[in-house]
Amino acid sequence: MNETSQQPVIVGTDGSPTSHAAVSWAADEALREGRPLRIVHVQEPWTLGLPDIPPPMADEARSVESREILDEAAAVAAEGRPDLVVETENIQGETVRALRLISEQGGELVLGSRGRGRFAELLLGSTTLRVAGHAARPVVVVRGEPASRRGEIVVGVAFDHDQTGPLTYAFEAARRRGARLRAVHAWDVTDTFARQAKEDPSFIDPLDRLTELLESWRGRYPDVKVVEEVVNEHPAATLTDSSSGADLLVVGTHGRGALGSLLLGSVGHAVLHHARCPVVIVPV
Repeated sequence: MNETSQQPVIVGTDGSPTSHAAVSWAADEALREGRPLRIVHVQEPWTLGLPDIPPPMADEARSVESREILDEAAAVAAEGRPDLVVETENIQGETVRALRLISEQGGELVLGSRGRGRFAELLLGSTTLRVAGHAARPVVVVRGEPASRRGEIVVGVAFDHDQTGPLTYAFEAARRRGARLRAVHAWDVTDTFARQAKEDPSFIDPLDRLTELLESWRGRYPDVKVVEEVVNEHPAATLTDSSSGADLLVVGTHGRGALGSLLLGSVGHAVLHHARCPVVIVPV
């Protein structure tokens, strides 16, 4: 049994339309896996960027607002899903820290691409880097409106880091959905370098490396149809293009230093900004 099979799918909400899209996606994921859904809202301290002394009844008013946001999200999750177990939780604290901590309690953390307040920063810079860089579990960023089923999961494969996490998530997702898995490696090199590399006796063709890497995974998931693809193009362009025909795009990353920065650089930023399907960021 997969270790996340009994853990809740956790989704953050702030009441915005994009967070409702994330709630709907997370609800479908939880129902598909027979797991509970936990909807969380982060109520930040009054003093964060505001006058030190709140007006009378401010805390009570904000608590009521938080409850309304959670109730609305729970209604979104329950619609058409009578068997789904839904939990809600209002967390007081700083958004990034709260989301990182709550991610440790679930199989993944699901977020909308944009929202209100601190949530609105999720794809605008440091907030995304800090959340994903420190999250103990995969982070799913749900972009746009839920798309009709396309029947394909795309996973970006690198050769310079351990791919166990991304490949496990991608194969499991493909098996649950009965979808095809497209494993993509982008090899961004000039024609001259490619010719020189192929003349090196130690050179291993990228497609051969990809086939070898996936061999054991094919054995563990014989019911998943796998398509291998090696493209001589910038990874950001390749993955963004591949996302147009996918239900899910899975990429791996790892943190470094005190801030646990998301080490995807321009690739990560491009994918998160331009992917045409939900993106899963998996720690490696």
